[in-house]
Amino acid sequence: MEKKVVKKIHKNPFSGIKLPPITKCKKSDVRTILDVDPQYFSLVEGRPIKTNTSINKYKQNIRNIALKRTLHGFLTDEILRINREIETERKIYNTASKHFEEYQHSFDKFLADDNNKTIVIMKTSDNLAKELSNETEEHKKANFELATIKERLNKLPPSRLYFKTPDQLLIVFDLLEKQNLNYLLVTEELNVEKNKFLKSLGFLKNLLGNELEFIKAKMKKIEELIVWNKHREIELKEIFFQILEDKMQYLVSSETVLQIFNYVEFAYEQVIASNDANLSSLDMTVALEEEYNNLMLDLSAFDLDVIKAIEKETYQNEAKETKQAKIASKLLKDVNKLNKRLKSSYEPSRKKAYE
Repeated sequence: MEKKVVKKIHKNPFSGIKLPPITKCKKSDVRTILDVDPQYFSLVEGRPIKTNTSINKYKQNIRNIALKRTLHGFLTDEILRINREIETERKIYNTASKHFEEYQHSFDKFLADDNNKTIVIMKTSDNLAKELSNETEEHKKANFELATIKERLNKLPPSRLYFKTPDQLLIVFDLLEKQNLNYLLVTEELNVEKNKFLKSLGFLKNLLGNELEFIKAKMKKIEELIVWNKHREIELKEIFFQILEDKMQYLVSSETVLQIFNYVEFAYEQVIASNDANLSSLDMTVALEEEYNNLMLDLSAFDLDVIKAIEKETYQNEAKETKQAKIASKLLKDVNKLNKRLKSSYEPSRKKAYE
């Protein structure tokens, strides 16, 4: 199996390339390192290089190196795979631990709530039991009093009439007639009040009718106002979306706004830190303003002449760098032109075929 792998990996890279024949160069005045030090390529850190003329040994070394590299790559892939599996299992374990803690907390909360409800129910049951015992005692007392009253009534002598002679009956009827007359007089007085109440009731009905008509008129006006407001809402929506499409789109997603955002983000990353939190342009501008205020406070402690000298030197350096950048850009363009010309010179000439 190893031999097959080695055969697959170690193919001759120059099998499909035809190299030009090697010819001896004519003697010239060019001097090499061997002319200065003939032992230059024969020593490595003071040790002579062993001459190895065996091509089989060379192939074996190349094969072993390829096998070691293949084994190293395989072991590296296995280590990465095992690390990924360990990381995945760690994430699963953390998620399971988090869920276990949540379930435990929910279960403890459920036990606490259930315990509290049980305590409340037991207290309510005790109170109801006490009330039931009190009601039972009161019922027993009432039954005892009722039995006592019945017994006393049974022991009483028979009842006597309120009158014994017919004259006494006439007196009772006379009293009843007088009481009836009094009731008639009171009824007449109540009839007067009743008539007043009926008149007031009719007036109140008319007043309520007028109020109802007024409320209906107001409701009609309110409905008309609602319809007008709906039409006004549609008009305002159209105006709002028109403003949103024209003005807001320019203020939010126009090329100028994007350029300003890029400038602010570039200044923020150059002065403070990289925008990993995806801050808005306003937040980055506020941060730059705070950084500028802090720098101005720090600069206020230095000498003004020194600051001016540093500013002058900074501007000079910036001008030099700008000039060098322009020169470099020009050189880069020239190099690109030369490269294109060099490539075109190596390309075969295009012959036009005329029929």
